[in-house]
Parts: sequence; structure tokens; C-alpha cells
Amino acid sequence: MSLITISLGSNIEPQLNLEKATKEIAKFATLEKTSKIYKSKSVGFEGNDFLNQVILCEVKVELKETYCKLKKIEKEMGRVKNVDKFSDRLIDLDLLTFNDEISEGKITLPHNDILKYSFVLVPFAEIYPEFIHPVNQKSIETLLKEKNSFLSEVEKIN
Repeated sequence: MSLITISLGSNIEPQLNLEKATKEIAKFATLEKTSKIYKSKSVGFEGNDFLNQVILCEVKVELKETYCKLKKIEKEMGRVKNVDKFSDRLIDLDLLTFNDEISEGKITLPHNDILKYSFVLVPFAEIYPEFIHPVNQKSIETLLKEKNSFLSEVEKIN
């Protein structure tokens, strides 16, 4: 069994799409913890606010298969890959961690967004504060304390 974390985000019917994606993930993963949902402003473009959360799961499948299953869920839910990096999203599923693996390329682990965005780090710290970031060897809780402005950039909605 492997322990993974996934970031979920949407700004198009976000509540509905986060719930639907979580149900689809539960078909191949055992949900261990689910963060509260956080609202944040769109980044890099003018758009509706996003709802985001992070989930902690156990999977029996390997890294590549886990990643492919997440991308398949996005596609089946109707996500269209845009040329623009920043745009409205029906659903965005990012594999943040896979155990404590480090990899680069098509599947970058740990995901770079952990350290970049409050809407990833804050809910991650809520559900798994003791996780040690495999690259910088600091706990998620410590990383959040170092980026204390992140707490004011998101609003917990439930």
C-alpha cells in the first residue's frame, strides 16, 4: 500500500465537482482524510473563485497507474486541457505526494504547488501536518509556519 495526497480544485460548479471527483477517486483509493474546503481567488487570470481541498489516500496501484487514473477522472468529468496554464477549471487533480518519492519529468514529486500556493499547503497541513517534504526535509506544518501569509490567502468554507 502507498500513501498519497491529492489536491482537488474547481471554479466551475466547484462543490459538485469536488464531490464527484472524490467519489471517483474512492473507486481506486481508500480515503483516509479529507481536508475542509477552502476558497481562494483565481490566480493568473480573471475568473470565479476556486474551491480547493486536499485528500490523503491509500492505494494499491503503482505511481504511474495512480497518475493515469487521476488524469482519466479529469477527462471523464469533462476537463479540457487549455493552452493557457491559468484558466477556469471544471476539475483539477494534482498528485502531490506518493509516499516519500522524489521524481521529475511528467510526474514531478513532490508536486511544486505544495510550496507555491496557499490553497494547496493550507489544506495539506490540516490533514497531514507531520508529513516530511522529501526534498527540503521539513514537515508540512513547519513549511506553513514559514509561509504565515498563506493563512490569510484562503478562506475555510466548511
